[in-house]
Amino acid sequence: MERIDDIRDAVAKALEERGHGNRQFLDEIRAGARDEGPFMFGAIVCAKLLNTAR
Repeated sequence: MERIDDIRDAVAKALEERGHGNRQFLDEIRAGARDEGPFMFGAIVCAKLLNTAR
């Protein structure tokens, strides 16, 4: 699985690209303060599934 910091950054970047403008929220994702949220849960599951499929 990818490093957790890479996953956090990818989630924050994806949200930014989709127009999410709450800078504090994005910074919290990158800092790990939002790991329990749905965006991170989904991203971690996807990374795990991709890793096991290889």
